[in-house]
Amino acid sequence: MEIVDCHCDVLSKIWENNESLYSNRGQFDIKRARQSGVIVQFCSLFAPGTADSSLRAVLNQMDKFYVELNLHSDSVYLLSSFGDFMAHRDGQHIGIILHLEGGEALGQDPGLLRVFYRLGLRSIGLTWNHRNLLADGVLDDASGGGLSRVGREVVRLAEELGIVIDLAHISSRAYFNVLEMVSRPVIVSHANARRLCDHPRNLTDEQLISLAQHGGIVGCTLVPHFIKSSGTGPDLNDFVDHIVYISELIGVDHVGLGSDFDGVDEPVLTDVGEWGKLQAALEGRGFSAAEVEKILQSNALGVIEQVLR
Repeated sequence: MEIVDCHCDVLSKIWENNESLYSNRGQFDIKRARQSGVIVQFCSLFAPGTADSSLRAVLNQMDKFYVELNLHSDSVYLLSSFGDFMAHRDGQHIGIILHLEGGEALGQDPGLLRVFYRLGLRSIGLTWNHRNLLADGVLDDASGGGLSRVGREVVRLAEELGIVIDLAHISSRAYFNVLEMVSRPVIVSHANARRLCDHPRNLTDEQLISLAQHGGIVGCTLVPHFIKSSGTGPDLNDFVDHIVYISELIGVDHVGLGSDFDGVDEPVLTDVGEWGKLQAALEGRGFSAAEVEKILQSNALGVIEQVLR
């Protein structure tokens, strides 16, 4: 079993706590990930705040990553193109895709995205939950705001450079604004189906259908309050309910994984070491071996191949 996980927050955690990417007390590290079959991991750089404070924090998190990369190059590499992935298909290395979760660090200067690209960034989410200078966030949805002028410039530049665009956390209007602009697939790195769990971070049927029409994928997430909104806490079967529902609505070709390890307390799978439980759960719900392989890795790899040139 091989896994591509479209979202975790390990880099901000190990920077804050001065711990190792290889082995730490959190929910994700390279040691456990290798044992679970993770082959690609999107790792977020997360630093909400003012443009200046966010920029400094993001650069510090990138520096922490490169320190760890130098220490553990025998087991991890920076994935900046699909060619990098193909060159490391040896079962010994995990490719890390650096992701900017929220564009606060760009301020009003979209040209900084070119600098981040040169530093290895290959994925960007324009907002976290709240409005910034690029777009409205999901918690500002009632305002009806979408992409700003600067946000549109960032989207155009991301497409030009070959950076994966992530529509998690963004307002509904901005979500559709981006889809109207792009020619390559996008992802929603960590979200579930709003029809099953009415949380603003989950996707409506309309959003899911439009995502599929644009060739994108949704990374179904282990965040408990995105899985089940009432009653006892969710379990793995409740999580698989979302995968089943989305697969039936838009097709299994548009479903992936986005754990949010180290970004949430008590995910449905305790840590990266428990990914092995998912394959059996999917097979138990009637997914074929080929469909399981798509969900666990090949759908996400298809987006990476199309975008990361």
